[in-house]
Amino acid sequence: MEQFISQFYNLFTAQWAMALLNIILIDIVMSGDNAILIGMATRKLQGKERKQAIFFGIALATVLRIILAFFAVFLLSLVGVKFAGGLLLMYVVWKFYRELRAPAHEEHHIDAKKAGLMAAIWTILIADFSMSLDNVLAVAGAAHENIAALGIGLVFSIVLMAFASNLIAKYLDCYPQIQWVGLFVILFVAVEMILSGTHEIDTKFLHFNILPFVLFILGGLFVVLHTKYIRPADEKKLALYLQNHTLTILSFGILFLFVVLFFGDSIAVYIRSHTSIFYSIIFILFFSLLEVASLARVRKGK
Repeated sequence: MEQFISQFYNLFTAQWAMALLNIILIDIVMSGDNAILIGMATRKLQGKERKQAIFFGIALATVLRIILAFFAVFLLSLVGVKFAGGLLLMYVVWKFYRELRAPAHEEHHIDAKKAGLMAAIWTILIADFSMSLDNVLAVAGAAHENIAALGIGLVFSIVLMAFASNLIAKYLDCYPQIQWVGLFVILFVAVEMILSGTHEIDTKFLHFNILPFVLFILGGLFVVLHTKYIRPADEKKLALYLQNHTLTILSFGILFLFVVLFFGDSIAVYIRSHTSIFYSIIFILFFSLLEVASLARVRKGK
């Protein structure tokens, strides 16, 4: 107890105040992904159910972070933890993608609402386990074994996630198109963890590059799941959407052309030097091709 009080008073010195500021900045940057994920998981819930899902989801995630903080060194020694976390996040990406592509339901009875609440909490718990690994290790390194700084950082991240996730869920509910941005953020984190995890397995265990094999398996799995569970797009609705948003699409097209013409080389260099962004773009293009292929399959069937 005396050690904790001493560490708390140390936070008022210039050195530890900067360390605490560093922890808070890390939490702002790294908790953003978690807030987006919680917002995505609770976007279909309303009122009391949404607040319950956010509360229990964050509470369980907090307990999980405390446990991970205690076993951080042990987890670092396990080869493949980040890779497994990345695969778990890929499952979450598929779950969200299937929900976004599913037709809207007009009504939900009470049992469906309860199932939705439990499903949201379970999704938050699974995904936060993956995302919290880097967060816990980064904050623990910045705290330099100062328990008081770790505690303040943890409380700050909880408040930040609770406030931001509720706000994000409201915007996602009002503007469904933003949900795709949230999906891409989670996809990027998943790809980053898979790349980091495969590199760790390559260097410490198998000593050969397993990334092509992993991408082939994931790609084949997504093709099978997409064919089985995703309904092809409705051509009439798609045409109506394009007609109603012609000006917006044209504006983004001109902006994209302008960016490519003036900053194309810089963007290409940046993407080549950041493999996570490159592979995330590949995955987005892959999903787009699956959508086009499913639409072509329906037209051929007609």
